[in-house]
Amino acid sequence: MDSDLKRPGAGPGIGPAEGLGGNGEVRHRVLVVDDEESVRFFLLKTLRKEGFEAEAVPSGRAAVDRLAKAAFDVVLTDIVMPDIGGLDVLKAVHEMDKDAVVILMTAHGSVENAIDALHLGAFDYLLKPFETKELLARIGRGLAQRTVERENRKLRFFVSKQLAEGSKEDGLASARREWERGYIEDLLRQTHGNVTKAAELAHISRPNLHKKLRALGIDPHGFKR
Repeated sequence: MDSDLKRPGAGPGIGPAEGLGGNGEVRHRVLVVDDEESVRFFLLKTLRKEGFEAEAVPSGRAAVDRLAKAAFDVVLTDIVMPDIGGLDVLKAVHEMDKDAVVILMTAHGSVENAIDALHLGAFDYLLKPFETKELLARIGRGLAQRTVERENRKLRFFVSKQLAEGSKEDGLASARREWERGYIEDLLRQTHGNVTKAAELAHISRPNLHKKLRALGIDPHGFKR
């Protein structure tokens, strides 16, 4: 059976599922759910090599039990499993954490189920067999989207707070600056200070991101591994 890692303690500014690595960098937590041992082995090896804190369970039931005890940033789950299927795992994930990124893995024969999962809130699905770069790209896009959604919530909070405390113009300017700072810092955490990758995730040019870093007083070197 796959090893069961302990949930790390969260520090200030770290999401509910994120943990700190040995060098202080944020490591996203991934749960793999698949009844095939070879798939679990491949995904654990790949994800850990890429710096994720990953663990795996062999069934949907085991996934639901694990999710009740620990939080994860990303859940990769097969759709068709003997006991509890991927759609039920998806529902369980979102009952506990609506921000978690859920990606379904499916064979060609169950594509319809994968499309149903998108309607139920899954981020995306992968057709087996898939390439490592395709897997990592989906995870990266999912985490980037989650960052945007979190920062949008923060922006709405800052706007309402600033409008209550000061003038409309000053409040909006301050809220936008705080939103930009939080958004860019989250991207730098995800990319370990790699400005080129952060710019790609933000869909802006590298020079423009450098301008924003200087304007906000953010040093990307502080996010490197």
